Amino acid sequence: MPLEILLISQNLKLADKLEKQLAAFQINTRISFEPLDHLLQQVSGIVWDLTTTKLPVNYSELAILRSQIAGPILLLDKRPRSVETVRSYFLDYHLDDYICGEPTSEIVARIVQKIWVYQNKDNLQLTQQSQESESLVVGHLKIDLSKFEVNNGHKKLNLSPIEYKLLLFFVSNSNTVLSRTQIASAVWGNTTGATLRIIDTHISNLRKKIEIEPKNPQMLTTIRGFGYLFKNKGTQKSQVH
Repeated sequence: MPLEILLISQNLKLADKLEKQLAAFQINTRISFEPLDHLLQQVSGIVWDLTTTKLPVNYSELAILRSQIAGPILLLDKRPRSVETVRSYFLDYHLDDYICGEPTSEIVARIVQKIWVYQNKDNLQLTQQSQESESLVVGHLKIDLSKFEVNNGHKKLNLSPIEYKLLLFFVSNSNTVLSRTQIASAVWGNTTGATLRIIDTHISNLRKKIEIEPKNPQMLTTIRGFGYLFKNKGTQKSQVH
């Protein structure tokens, strides 16, 4: 799924500026006055303009909003709210950022960074696990996070750094269809056309190394028209001795 932000605002000038600047980061912008009318699972984050639209008074609506969106929710404002109100945004509603009176370039930077954190949260968790000297067992693969090694049984797989990072990203997002844009953003840190064109080659090389039958893949499969799916029936953790 391409990265897409839902902007809740009636400020068309703001919408135009955000749309143009976010496009440079391969992030689409959708504009709405009523957020709960949308399938929120399909967006990568929400930007809520408090200067033209109000948060719902009913807490259950905010709870639904937070539960449906697996991405950042940022609030924009022109005048500062009370400390208690801003505190409630974070602690009661679990929103991600409150931006008051900042230029559009600052807002865009915050959006891009927050999306990056959500896109890479599982990789960050794997990095923490590696510091605890753990290994992951995924099907017939054993990933030694402390040594950056992958073994198929007793055979050590010779993965390149990119292939290793790709594998960790797929494991972290098992059983989820991932678009090329999502993969490029997480593994390469950019979504340029050149990067998108080489993704298939790197994934093909990775598939040849991790699959028992590369021509009939059972783990890393292609979902035509959408991207890739890494099938995982369950990841086991074990201590590396």
